[in-house]
Amino acid sequence: MEDKIEILRESIGDISSYNQIVLRGRCPYCNEKGTFRQLSYDLENSQITGQTVSLKCEGCSSIVAFSVTQTKFYPAPMLKGLEGLPEEIDKYYQEGIRCISADAPNGAVTAFRKVIHAIGIHYEIAKVNDNKTLYKIIQELYDQEHIVKKLKDALIGVKDIGNDGAHINENEPDIEQALKIKHLIDTVLNSTILCDSNLEFVKGKHSRQD
Repeated sequence: MEDKIEILRESIGDISSYNQIVLRGRCPYCNEKGTFRQLSYDLENSQITGQTVSLKCEGCSSIVAFSVTQTKFYPAPMLKGLEGLPEEIDKYYQEGIRCISADAPNGAVTAFRKVIHAIGIHYEIAKVNDNKTLYKIIQELYDQEHIVKKLKDALIGVKDIGNDGAHINENEPDIEQALKIKHLIDTVLNSTILCDSNLEFVKGKHSRQD
């Protein structure tokens, strides 16, 4: 995940760390970065989570399970993403965000791949149930000057890794690749959809001043 968990006491889970601040990370409930206090010292064992201990978020007082074995929270914190996207794009973008938060990289890159199609629909280059290839959509976005060459290359990368995530093969993406794909999609969306929205806002302000 983008928000790394910082261990503040190496003896986390031990009786010596009982009622002590043991780590810093993003809370799965309030979604804020903060510190966590250890509430127990009897490590529980699970086939899924490994050795876990109960912690309390010092910000919102929520109780979370922390896997000492995996160095991760259960439930996992929700990854933060872009805001202000059109609904037809945001639905696939948020699906990708949720998949990353659930440690499901195949689902994430496949959802971000769909964002390319949604961008094409937004700019009236593609349609729902379109048989136009994603490469063709990307090329037309470039030809119509919605994106520059670097953004074109970024979308091709998203398309290619998204293809790997949609099929069983030796190149199935991991969570690190999914995060890289999110960064590329964020760059494209900031430079196109959100930039358009900001330009319209600025133009509106300027015209009222005239």
